[in-house]
Formats: sequence, C-alpha cells, structure tokens
Amino acid sequence: MFNISPLLRKLLVLLLFLVLQAGAVVMLVNNSYFQQNAILGFIRARQIRWWERRSSWVAFTNLKEINQQLALENNRLLNDIARLTDPSAEKIIRTEDSVSLRDSFSYIPARVIRNSVNRQHNFLVIDKGTQDGLEQDMGVISSRGIVGVVSHVSDHYAMIISLLNTQQRFTAELKKSGTFGTLRWDGLDYRRVFLSEIPQHIEISVGDTVVSNVFSLIFPPGIPIGFVKSGSLKQGTFLELEVELFEDFKSLHYVNVVSHDGAGEIRQLIEDQQEEDL
Repeated sequence: MFNISPLLRKLLVLLLFLVLQAGAVVMLVNNSYFQQNAILGFIRARQIRWWERRSSWVAFTNLKEINQQLALENNRLLNDIARLTDPSAEKIIRTEDSVSLRDSFSYIPARVIRNSVNRQHNFLVIDKGTQDGLEQDMGVISSRGIVGVVSHVSDHYAMIISLLNTQQRFTAELKKSGTFGTLRWDGLDYRRVFLSEIPQHIEISVGDTVVSNVFSLIFPPGIPIGFVKSGSLKQGTFLELEVELFEDFKSLHYVNVVSHDGAGEIRQLIEDQQEEDL
C-alpha cells in the first residue's frame, strides 16, 4: 500500500471524494423537495439547450432537403390556385367552330444551378428539361416575381434568358390602375428595372405595385414584380417609372417554370393574322 505512487494516490483520493460527493447529493435530493426541484430544473435546462443545439444542427444539415420540400409545396399551391381560377379565365376564341381556349397555367418546380447578375445579357441554368415537360419560350417565375424565359432546352437542363437582360422586354402593369407598359432592364442595378410607355395623365404614387399583365402569353396575370420608386417624363409624352424588384436575383435558388396550355394556339392565331396582313 505504501508503494503506491503519489499520482495514483491523488487519483484514488479524488475518486473517493467524487463518490462521497455523489452520495451526499443523492441523500440531499431524496430528503429535500426544494433541492430536488432545483437540481432537476438545472438538468432539464441543460437538456433543453442540448435539444435546441441538436435541432439547429439537424435543420442546417437538412437545409437542402427542406428547401426542396418548400419549393414543391409552393409549386403545389400554385397549381391549386391555377385550377381554382381556371373557370373564370376561360375564353371562347371561335364559337362557330366550338373551339374554346382556356387560359390555364401549370407549374414545374426547378432548382437554379447557375446564375449571373453582373453582365449585360444575364442567364440562368435550371435542372429541368424536355423530359420534365419544358419547352422553349416558357415563362419562369419565383415566389417573388418573374425571372425570365426559357431559351434552350436539353433532356435534363434548360437555359433561361434572365429578366436582367438588356435585350429582354416584358409587358407589365400598375396594379392600382391596370395601365400597362413595357418592362426592361437598363444593365446597371440588378435590383432595379424600368416600366415605360405609361401615359402621363395616370396617377402614380411611390410604392405602387407593378404586376404581370394579362396580355402576356407566358406569365399568369397579377404576379407581383416590384414597386415604384420614382418616375420621370420621357419625350414629353410618356412616363418612365423606376421599379425596385421584389426578387433578389443574387439569392435566387428555386423557380417555377410556367406552362400555358393556350400559348401555342394564341401564337398561331397571331402569326396567321400577321401573314394575312402581309
């Protein structure tokens, strides 16, 4: 016994102290209701903190899956809205031939795998293609506005011409008055576009919402795009409005491709009329 090293002796003493201390705590807890609640409360607080940290870590590691689930849920809601509003959007094109056309829209969720905002002609690439039902000239939207138009499609991927492209033009309108104009990007600020050709007699207020127009063949009407920041008179006849976008293209990760059942037939009618005019 006397040959035990000093280090081992200290460890044995420490172990004995811990055993006696634990025994004293157990006796104290068993014989004191107040001390029992205090210690159990302390333990519960530590457990809750651990559970919170564990939950935060699990949520972080599953962030990609959660975002995909949210994108699918958003897509489901969009399709439900389209089905609910479809009967009121039905339009008869030629009643003599009993040919009717419904302005119905459906949505295909997709993930953005490439994006640019600092060029004059920006584009996006998404992870859906022809095998998912995508076609050229389909519109692309996000939960906060219009994004662009499908330009090229392969089996599994598609390239989107972004709204942030100086050669793109869209039709949009002021939600308050229904007055429509041409929406374009000037190639400078990725958070700002311009709505032009607005008659100067239209009452404009800062903060007015700009939405997609019913005349568009690729976007459902009424999708919020941005709000008016300022306006100026151009060429003495029309107003040009500066519009701040709701969508931040730098943080764009999930989109919905818009499928319009009647778009092809409408385009064919327009092309036939243009050929007759020639």
